[in-house]
Amino acid sequence: MASTRAFSTSWLLFTSSVVIFATLCAAISPYAPGLSENFYAKSCPQAAEIVEHYVTKYLKKDSTFAGAFNRLQFHDCWVGGCDGSVLLNSTATNSAEREAHVNFGLRGIKEVDEIKAALEYHCPGVVSCADILIIAARDATVKAGGPWWPVALGRKDGSESVDLLADANLPFPVFPFPLLVQNFARKNFSAREMVVLSGAHTIGQTHCNGVLPHLYNFTGGNNATDIDPAMNKGFATFLKKLCPQGNRTNTLFLDSTAGKFDNAYYKNVLAHKGIFITDSTLITNSLGKKLVTSFAKAKSTFFKEFADGMVKMGNLGVLTDSQGEIRKQCQFVN
Repeated sequence: MASTRAFSTSWLLFTSSVVIFATLCAAISPYAPGLSENFYAKSCPQAAEIVEHYVTKYLKKDSTFAGAFNRLQFHDCWVGGCDGSVLLNSTATNSAEREAHVNFGLRGIKEVDEIKAALEYHCPGVVSCADILIIAARDATVKAGGPWWPVALGRKDGSESVDLLADANLPFPVFPFPLLVQNFARKNFSAREMVVLSGAHTIGQTHCNGVLPHLYNFTGGNNATDIDPAMNKGFATFLKKLCPQGNRTNTLFLDSTAGKFDNAYYKNVLAHKGIFITDSTLITNSLGKKLVTSFAKAKSTFFKEFADGMVKMGNLGVLTDSQGEIRKQCQFVN
């Protein structure tokens, strides 16, 4: 009887320890429940290799696609979570996220479709479009010279995509510092993390659409010479040649080393050469200016915190297990 009681006590202590250990592991995991780094290890072990192959192909053709893939992850995750909704087409009764004002000039949809087709050929019905976006953003950043970070996978694809939700959630390129802080805080990101993730503008290109408010009628006085007074005047003159008044579709690089992921973005912002108002506004606040100055000096710090921020972003609103679906084509629900 005594031995039975001792055994029961030992077993209770053991099981309690296991539960506590599992709880602690879950608490310190950087990933949302249901996600893991080896999610496709058995069902599609070549998934990461396939995505990397195509990302390499696209960047060899056009290095600015590194920025496009980063933008796709951000614009997907920030609107209802990382569920691939940014990829969906509009229908006769619904205007999808891609039609939102804030998604003007969004690139990479066709390329993601090509990656998805390759994955469907090798592993039909296994890898989600949402996970493709996460892997592609990381691989593109690394191939552009930026930091590597682990990607946890297992997301399912969502079925809802509404343009108004994108415009209501994503920051517009004219947001001042307080609105940027407020926007990121709604997703549980700090002001520091906002400044860090703004560093994604160190790669890629943009259309003049988001730059024009910087260069013309800045104060709303209907004056073509009314530029943002915080902008370097020589730089403003340069940008006006690339973006004549009223031209929304011309393209330009986001910073002086647009094909390379580095910390030149922060140096440009300090020199009053930010492309968007959301860039130049970072140094209008004492904390923002302190952070920009720090990242301009310490590339390694920026790299580490950027990687951490992308991992955190990848946890937003994920669908796993029985939630969502695995789309056969990324632009259409099954």
